[in-house]
Amino acid sequence: MRSTDSFLKVILLPLILLIGCTTHQPNGNQPDDISFEQKSCLAETCGDSLADIGLNDEARECFIRAALLRTPEDSLRHDLIWKAADVSDASSVICAQLLLEQTDSLAPYKALQLGGREVGRELISYISMNDCVMPEYLYLVLADSLLAGGEADLALIVIPNIPVDLPETALRSRTIILYRALLETGRLSDADSVFMSAESSEDDELLSLLCHYKGSWMFREGISEYREIFQRAFELWPAAPVHAHAYDMLREFILNDRSLAAAVADPFYSGGLWNELYDIALNSPDPDPHLWYLAARTRDRLGFYETAVEMLEQYRENWPSGHDTPDAMIYLGRNLGRNGNWQRGVEVLEQYASEFPDHHRIGNLPWYIGNMLTENRQWHQAIPWFRMTLDKYPFNVTADDAHFYLCFCLMKTARISDSMEEFGNFISRWNGSVYLSSAKYWLGKLLLAEGNPDGNVILEQLIDDAPASLPANFARELLGKPAWKPAYTGESLIDWMTRHGHPPARPPEEAFRGLFLLDAGLRHFADGEFRKAEEIAGGPDYLAPFYLQNNVWERRPISGYLMWDLAEDDNDRPRELWMLRYQMAWPEFVVPAGEKYGMDSLFAWAIIRNESMFQPTCYSVAGARGLIQMIPSTSEYVAHQQGWDDYSPDRLYDPAVSIEYGICYIAGVLQQFGGDPIITAAAYNGGPHNAIHWGAIDMEIDEFFSLITYNETKSYAQNVHHAYIIYRALYLEKE
Repeated sequence: MRSTDSFLKVILLPLILLIGCTTHQPNGNQPDDISFEQKSCLAETCGDSLADIGLNDEARECFIRAALLRTPEDSLRHDLIWKAADVSDASSVICAQLLLEQTDSLAPYKALQLGGREVGRELISYISMNDCVMPEYLYLVLADSLLAGGEADLALIVIPNIPVDLPETALRSRTIILYRALLETGRLSDADSVFMSAESSEDDELLSLLCHYKGSWMFREGISEYREIFQRAFELWPAAPVHAHAYDMLREFILNDRSLAAAVADPFYSGGLWNELYDIALNSPDPDPHLWYLAARTRDRLGFYETAVEMLEQYRENWPSGHDTPDAMIYLGRNLGRNGNWQRGVEVLEQYASEFPDHHRIGNLPWYIGNMLTENRQWHQAIPWFRMTLDKYPFNVTADDAHFYLCFCLMKTARISDSMEEFGNFISRWNGSVYLSSAKYWLGKLLLAEGNPDGNVILEQLIDDAPASLPANFARELLGKPAWKPAYTGESLIDWMTRHGHPPARPPEEAFRGLFLLDAGLRHFADGEFRKAEEIAGGPDYLAPFYLQNNVWERRPISGYLMWDLAEDDNDRPRELWMLRYQMAWPEFVVPAGEKYGMDSLFAWAIIRNESMFQPTCYSVAGARGLIQMIPSTSEYVAHQQGWDDYSPDRLYDPAVSIEYGICYIAGVLQQFGGDPIITAAAYNGGPHNAIHWGAIDMEIDEFFSLITYNETKSYAQNVHHAYIIYRALYLEKE
């Protein structure tokens, strides 16, 4: 196979030389060996070849040249201009200008995307002379581009053309652009009016962004109150897609201002800016103790136990009477255990008990020690600590954890009769515990191993009671039963809805406005139009067939969920209804990333579904962001590992970025744990370091699942596994 360079030299270079670099229009008088039309065809062929090998920017130049070799009246010129526009999203003013020759309804939107503020004035003229489709959104994005390009005055001329009755997302963007433009042009009184109006709206996300831009302006103007404004921005919305940029701008000031550093500590921790928090702790000349404690916690949450131990030891040494000292001792002890030094870990935790007997977490102590011992496979030594929880703290939040682990330790130390008795006690006592299904599985399995038919009865009952649970899946394997699969029919969604007295509505105009915005590349604004359409139609479920047909990823799941219980029989749901809730969304990003990093795309969709239900702007209280809900510090690790230099946590709400980073990371976790999807799902949610302590390396899969201590991770692993089964049934078996 030829390399790319060889391909260019051998095949494409002669074509490029033959075409030449001329871009003037034919005048009919130039002698030449071949016609302009032939040169245009050669340029297009060259562009096609370049696009085939992934040189999209170079391909676009060829398509532009091919277009310029044809007259404006030539219909092929129109096709070539769009070919140039579609092959690459990189900025190109000339391509944008050529698009503005077109009367195509999408042309000005694409021109703005490619040309930005460089074609701003031309676009204003274009809109005034043409009957543009939905010009309010074109004006909105144009104003944003002008503002980003430093033309705030011109942006203010455009903004009055944007109505104030737009859907919430678009109206929020209008407010932000207006506010920024007023600040940049010195119209401070008007800017203050916008800010006060936002305050009265109680929209914390909007107000956080306005505070960010106000703080940025004050910082540039040298107004000292910028600290308080930025602090408010961080607190209002810790996961806002602007805080990483703010930190880059303020870093030196935060490092040298102890009070400001202390103020950002909690928002940075909850917003996922863990590496930024760690940077402050390490590089501040006089770090705040609470900030230092939180920075240490980010290290153990990321699995850097040695660093966490060092930092927590320093906390105890520097601030022995600090507010976080009891918690610092707890995590120091547990991290010592995680680092293999469980004897020292037990000592530290016992010291915590003697120094802080009235601490609010003292009831958790036996669980902490017992759990640390089991993670180090000290089954015998863990047993009395779990019994202590049940005897001394029977109503503590860790009581069911301790009871289940007691059962498990008895089993691992070959005290089978005692373990079966305790599993029975657990099932009777904890009917709402996340460990309940596992307890039934192990009791059934142990009884079955002894030849007791009650074991079969318990396992069969588990399969009936909790068919989607992983213990039920393990029980099926143990009993030789086929795996669970979803049941669906081939009836069309429209016919099924009509048959159940729930016929779909005729999509209103707002639904088609949303589709136009999708085509125009303004997906984040389309959602608002779809929600308006749902209000008219009676709810998202009445537009379900429309969403299914037109790949409206964000609104499909809720439309399917609202109709799910129309079926009285679980076997009476059409495949299309399942597809609404288990969709192959954003395939243009997911499939290439899956192929690139060696991961099944269906598994990726199962994870995306459970992480965000396909909502790109989703964020968690822990600071995870976007479709795949990556913590910024994890995505930064991926960027460094891959050598990507365009990383910022602020980009994680972009579907393309979230999917690329997420699949890259998850594929690595999948490979680390031998391709097991259950362990991979648990490791992604709870951390690979935790997965190792739960038994990803040295335990059987049913034991591993049982030892997951995070309730969220246990549910997550089950849900992803269940979704993966459904995806495979819906899409692989159909093929």
